[in-house]
Amino acid sequence: MIATATPLPPIRLEQGQSLAAEIAWRRIGHGPIRVLLVHALTGGVFPDGPKGWWGPLFAPGAPLAADRATVWAPNLPGSCYGSTGPRKGEPFPDLTPRDMAEALAAWIEAEDLRFDVAVGGSLGGMVILELALRLPDRIGGLGVIGTGGRSDAWLLGQNHVQRRILEDPAISDATAVALARHAAMLTFRTPDSLNARFADGGIQAWLDHHGRALADRFTRESYLALLKAWDAHDLGRGRGGLVTALRGLKAPLHLLGIDSDQLFVPALVRELAEAARAAGADIRLDWLHTPHGHDAFLLEWGQVAAWLDRILGEAAP
Repeated sequence: MIATATPLPPIRLEQGQSLAAEIAWRRIGHGPIRVLLVHALTGGVFPDGPKGWWGPLFAPGAPLAADRATVWAPNLPGSCYGSTGPRKGEPFPDLTPRDMAEALAAWIEAEDLRFDVAVGGSLGGMVILELALRLPDRIGGLGVIGTGGRSDAWLLGQNHVQRRILEDPAISDATAVALARHAAMLTFRTPDSLNARFADGGIQAWLDHHGRALADRFTRESYLALLKAWDAHDLGRGRGGLVTALRGLKAPLHLLGIDSDQLFVPALVRELAEAARAAGADIRLDWLHTPHGHDAFLLEWGQVAAWLDRILGEAAP
């Protein structure tokens, strides 16, 4: 499985800098429904297969099965999986989800792509919300999971802990990434989920495993760049607020909130849904019922598949 790379002109960033852009991407399947699938914080261009981050949803008979959908999976700028990611030890421009959407928009226009539906969870959801405002005529519908219209103080505070670890020069690269991941894993899940799983102990080994696994495949520079982008999420910034921004949304918006989420808490998801209704958008809010918290969209395959199956059915050409 090899990704294709599309070189692009430099992207002008919100902070005034420019980024020499190249989007790595893969096309998966050959079905009639055209899907743009944007990864979350530490995902990438390999959502399919036994080890893919959404692998079960690509299995035969599943919503993204090869005979049902053609899926484009791009790499977000800043991720270490793409050639536009930060180089080890070198400074990298601060990115926002809007900057990432601008880079994806340039890729979509360069490849002359159009999608029946765009789907993203967490950071991917932030980016496709921005992308739908940037390219309203190239996206037929939106599936946004575990994302609100902005990052609030609670989320910023949790990310701040990780960023302080990553920014400490006294900590080695691998240790910094692993320790930041320890903190993240506790926010991705819930007390109920962890207490049920580790009633007899073992959470320390579980955290160490996830820390080592991310340190083996991710750089501290990339992790820091993506956290900063997450912190900068605010769909209404510079647009007169959230409601005014959403008046530019043409695509039907399908939100999937996570009722136990400790990052994008349910109140933030409801805020986005209410703003979309106030803006006159075509909006539907559903809930993923789970004890597992934010990571449930990577765990609750049955509920996610049923939700995605309905969205794809409505978007089918």
